[in-house]
Amino acid sequence: MSIILEENNKKIIREANEILYTLGLHDLLKKFSNPHVSGSYHLKIMTWRDLDIYLVSDTINNDNFFELGKEISHMLEPSKMSFRNEMIGKTPHLPKGLYWGVHTSLFEQQWKIDIWSIDAKEFNEKQYVTEEIKIQLHDTNRNTILELKNLLHDHPKYRKVFFSVDIYDAVLNDHIDCIQSFEKWLYIKRGIDL
Repeated sequence: MSIILEENNKKIIREANEILYTLGLHDLLKKFSNPHVSGSYHLKIMTWRDLDIYLVSDTINNDNFFELGKEISHMLEPSKMSFRNEMIGKTPHLPKGLYWGVHTSLFEQQWKIDIWSIDAKEFNEKQYVTEEIKIQLHDTNRNTILELKNLLHDHPKYRKVFFSVDIYDAVLNDHIDCIQSFEKWLYIKRGIDL
């Protein structure tokens, strides 16, 4: 199983690199701010086609963020794009910033690309957490994370009431090593019943 998941991880990362550097999304984002690709791409533990990108800016506003959205729509031809202003919304667990959620078909696959514009302070806090996770990864726990994410990626509660960070926390800090243990962990730690 882990060999298949690792091959899938590498394939998705190659596709992500095509989007970022061959199609030119990274250069497009640089016109508006300082982009940082984060999440499972940065950690090299991808199980589905979902890119998390932060634009670090203290000055971006609705006008130029909508201009960015227009250029993204021309470049990636999404079937759907959603906008959020979490400077106003302040939804718990979401960054305080502006957001484009881009759903598009590339390489005959469905991709979701999350683009957040946040200030440097918030980015540094998020990046610190990501780097702490990266430091703790080794072959065994990395394989466990890939397996859990693969098993759970289409669970109806995933990304709604529990998230990738819960999987990372369970595996890296509490040495959870299988789906049954994770289900127990999630119930004990978060009160979530799968």
